[in-house]
Amino acid sequence: MSVITPVFKSKRQQKIWERERQEVESKKKDTSSYVNQAPFRYCERNFKSRVPPPDFTHVIDFNNLPGKHTKENLESIVPIKLTYDLSQLSNLFGDEPCQNAYVLKHVPGLIIIPNAFTPKAQRHLIKQCLSVYPRPPNTSSLDTHYIVPSSGIWPLYEAENSGQLTPNDSEFYVPKKANIKDGEADTYTDSEEEQNKKEAACTQKPAPRRELTACSDDFKPVIQEPKPDPPPASSVPLLAPSELIRRLRWVTLGYQYHWPTKTYHLDRRYPFPEDVAELTKAVVYAVENIGYDDGQGKAWINKYKGDDFNAEAGVINYYQYRDTLMGHVDRSEINMDAPLVSLRKAFHGVPRIIEGSLPNYLSNENEYNDSPNWKLFGEFMSTSRINLNIRQVYPPGEEHQEQSKK
Repeated sequence: MSVITPVFKSKRQQKIWERERQEVESKKKDTSSYVNQAPFRYCERNFKSRVPPPDFTHVIDFNNLPGKHTKENLESIVPIKLTYDLSQLSNLFGDEPCQNAYVLKHVPGLIIIPNAFTPKAQRHLIKQCLSVYPRPPNTSSLDTHYIVPSSGIWPLYEAENSGQLTPNDSEFYVPKKANIKDGEADTYTDSEEEQNKKEAACTQKPAPRRELTACSDDFKPVIQEPKPDPPPASSVPLLAPSELIRRLRWVTLGYQYHWPTKTYHLDRRYPFPEDVAELTKAVVYAVENIGYDDGQGKAWINKYKGDDFNAEAGVINYYQYRDTLMGHVDRSEINMDAPLVSLRKAFHGVPRIIEGSLPNYLSNENEYNDSPNWKLFGEFMSTSRINLNIRQVYPPGEEHQEQSKK
């Protein structure tokens, strides 16, 4: 990964840039200039910074070990062997043995399996996440404001790109759920101010029970209270499919997620994708009895059994350049013992997408026998990233009382 230094036309420009860089760096270190100067928030601001560029000194790159890592980082990494070879549990992990993993001494519960998926499997999952999983009845971030067709947005995007669908066609624009009222502008943007409000809300003292968020230590999932859907906004614009597809921020699988309360609609459970359930189950089997013991009383071992795990809910996150995901903790599941195949029970977030970091095997400039129509998917990924995480909602063997929707 390289850091790009600006090219200046004059020494005056360079001096101005250097002065601005020093001012920003000074502000970053001034604890009084932020609502929350907790260590995680400080790291977040470091990686979001563009002037000056982020400091990657303490970042661990598991694809480049030992590489240019600090002594402290290298001493915290413990190589381990998975209990089972992932390639023997699912063909999505390829034909080559896949048993190498790592744990970190200072992050109990975190197991990292680098390069687990083959390029072919990654292309398969990306295509599913863009063209299949966002279809109704699964709920997406677009559903609040738009009437998403049963086939999803991706086929419209393909038709627009090929010229088979134009603005003159009636189905070009996906209908909105709310009509524009007199005097309202037909514009809608994700405000950075809203992001700041959310961060401030997470840093305030715990509120009364009904106002607790997932950022609060006392947060407990809401089970019986009503969970009304957010109302559609009349100010969202009509967008071309190529624009609308990049407004996609999340899709929920299985038990549908209620974002305002950070809990599940336990009466809205839709069929879970079999390929995702298979790969998740394989990972949970592979990490059975994995952990770390330093011989001095500091130890953690994953005792959760693969036989006890069921993929019941999932969230797919879609990030465009300039998008961020604030640091948070996942506490929404009734069963907090089951592994979350992504991250769990620790602060995590996406402060920034690193430009130019897309692997070559996902590029839109290449052709692949397993994905003959990859070009559009590759174009989307050239400025985007997708995170797929899967959870188990209920403890093993526990039957829920709500009537599931099939």
